[in-house]
Amino acid sequence: MDRGTRTPATARARGIARSLAVAFGGLPHSVGTVDSPPPHVAGDITRLWLRNSRSQESVVDTASTEIVTMTTHGERLRDVWLAIESIGRGTVKPHRLVLWLDRPLPRVPWRLRRLQHRGLEVRFTPPGLGVHTKYWPLLSSESLDRPLVMSDDDIVYPETWLEELRGAYQSSPRCVIAHRAHVIGMSSESEFTPYASWRPCESDAPNYAHFATSVSGQLLPPALQKAIRDDGQGFLRSAPTADDVWLHYEAVKHGFPTRQVLDRQQHWWFIPGSQQTGLNTVNVAGGENDRQIAATHSPETRRRIWAEVAAIS
Repeated sequence: MDRGTRTPATARARGIARSLAVAFGGLPHSVGTVDSPPPHVAGDITRLWLRNSRSQESVVDTASTEIVTMTTHGERLRDVWLAIESIGRGTVKPHRLVLWLDRPLPRVPWRLRRLQHRGLEVRFTPPGLGVHTKYWPLLSSESLDRPLVMSDDDIVYPETWLEELRGAYQSSPRCVIAHRAHVIGMSSESEFTPYASWRPCESDAPNYAHFATSVSGQLLPPALQKAIRDDGQGFLRSAPTADDVWLHYEAVKHGFPTRQVLDRQQHWWFIPGSQQTGLNTVNVAGGENDRQIAATHSPETRRRIWAEVAAIS
């Protein structure tokens, strides 16, 4: 369809986009971009906006099991509340919900303050960890006796997001659990194929050749968390902008295969305007993932992955 052609559906979408821009105080948003939601998702965002403005319901459940963590930076700080609110309205709530920031703020934005009153923890850590801020401060400073779920700051998560992660973990407790994974490609026991060529995972079976992505959420068992902590901050040298690469390496090294929740990838809608910044272009199109994968994996982890790749090829 020609970009200038108007249909009732596009007219409705543009009307919702304009309404959202007003509601969110000028949130960047344009129909037809990767972060412009369809009408039903725009409606969900409006409901989350109203929930954040009015609700007194807690976003955590102290009787629950999982700790959910994320980080944000720069302009995304303005709208990260949407990702947090979407997690907090879930059919299963986390035991704790932690937002890590790498510098103190003169004043926490008011929508985050409302979430703090409902159980969100906003915590500060010294800068320098980059994307690893979402998990390392917690792993390095606290007792690790609960599943840790990492989330991204630019996704509107569905209500059953955490419930489904929990269910898969309960049936596969020695696995990394993810809603979205790729199948690693290798041309030999020592050489990975380009990350951009890896195919989507179409299996819910545990496998070392499955590579989890945190964008849709991934769960780390406590024993793996302890192993990652004990291995220290090698990620700053080999995978400074690719937390998924480092976490997959650690999982393979310590004997934790990755299991996708379903036999297909799940990826939900981006928060409007969130994709104006981010590492995806640099890491994938710019080849940084490939460089960091090559710099991170050892001969031992390569052999373990290669055995699985050969078995499923």
